[in-house]
Amino acid sequence: MRKTLGLTLLLAMAVSAPASEPKQEVSAWSDLPQAAQESIRQSLREDLAWQQLAEVTGRDKTDADGFADLVAIDGDTVVVGAPGTTIGNNELQGAAYVFHKPKSGWGNVKQVAKLTASDGQTDDRFGFSVAVSGDTVMVGNFNLDDQAGGYIFVKPPHGWKTTHETAKLACGPYVGIGGDVAACAGFDQGAVFIKPPTGWKSTYKYDALLITTNGDKNTFSSIATNGDVVVIGAADINNESDVAYLYVKPKGGWHVKSNHGRLRQTAKLTNSDSTENDEFGLSVSISGDTVAVGAPYATDNDGNSGAAYVFVKPTTGWTNMTETAKLTANTTDSISTLGFSVALCSNTLVAGNPTGTVADDAQGEAYVFVEPAGGWATTSTFNARLTASDGQKYDYFGNAVSLSGTTIVVGNNRSFIHLPGAAYVFGH
Repeated sequence: MRKTLGLTLLLAMAVSAPASEPKQEVSAWSDLPQAAQESIRQSLREDLAWQQLAEVTGRDKTDADGFADLVAIDGDTVVVGAPGTTIGNNELQGAAYVFHKPKSGWGNVKQVAKLTASDGQTDDRFGFSVAVSGDTVMVGNFNLDDQAGGYIFVKPPHGWKTTHETAKLACGPYVGIGGDVAACAGFDQGAVFIKPPTGWKSTYKYDALLITTNGDKNTFSSIATNGDVVVIGAADINNESDVAYLYVKPKGGWHVKSNHGRLRQTAKLTNSDSTENDEFGLSVSISGDTVAVGAPYATDNDGNSGAAYVFVKPTTGWTNMTETAKLTANTTDSISTLGFSVALCSNTLVAGNPTGTVADDAQGEAYVFVEPAGGWATTSTFNARLTASDGQKYDYFGNAVSLSGTTIVVGNNRSFIHLPGAAYVFGH
């Protein structure tokens, strides 16, 4: 997840044979050496064609409402943030929209709920960040003149419906959720909240306050969690080298009793080719023992602009480290910001490039990278390039990405051209 134009994406790619391939040929793979089997599977992964399945918009869409500034998906549920939405007479109060895949498939997906804050005000920008895990949605609220907050919504027994929050947590505007763990970050600290046995309740009391080593001056810009690990991006730290902080759940759990509940980072993640203002940490994602960090203004010797950095947990555990791999894309774009948004799941990573040129300037695109058989390695070769079927100039498609299973969601907020935004669903 990341700041400004909106972000975060998750994707897991299933390996399947083409429908036309006889089943007996697939079963014959077991007679081949393991390396040959993996080579075939890798070829299939790379040949999978991602197709646009749906274009998702809100029922009450309006120009420049920021719809799809942030997107999130888990299973059959998609959440879309629209921080510029007017509620009543409150401009920029913001909203989040929930969409659910029907039995007939994504092509017939419809809005099932509009989520708003019970204490919403003008300029709150509710929907500044969104996250979903199972039947729980978390929405970030950002108001410079008031206290930010993370709002929890639990799916009602009979399905999602338009409603106010189940609980409000006192925390920063960047939010993430994994199972029964909610995390948030803002400015120079983060927090972890654990779901009580009786269910989510509004509270100002965190279970752990996430802080950094003395001397670090942070500007937190993104957050992601899988429940056991929290990763927070800190782009533009002291206007020098950017960094991502990684926090591992202590042996005794997230409820930290010592040091007044404060928990310092387990590790700092940095890029080996760091340059000033590369915005490393603007977006982050985590899946298992792998972390992805976006740096949309990074450059390399080949002239590629923007990158997604992959960090794989060492066998001895997380520690201060530089990247395992750097992912870029060989493009002819005059302006590229690959890594403005990133999403990671299993062996697949998606990186948004909202300023990418397709048919027009800043139409935007997203790139899919599949982990090679030998593990993540630095490359400028991607496995798939995603674009919108109705893309146009200054759409900024790719400002946000999210991924779950074999489904990718890409945001296209269109705020620059003052048109209603949309979220696009891709699958194969």
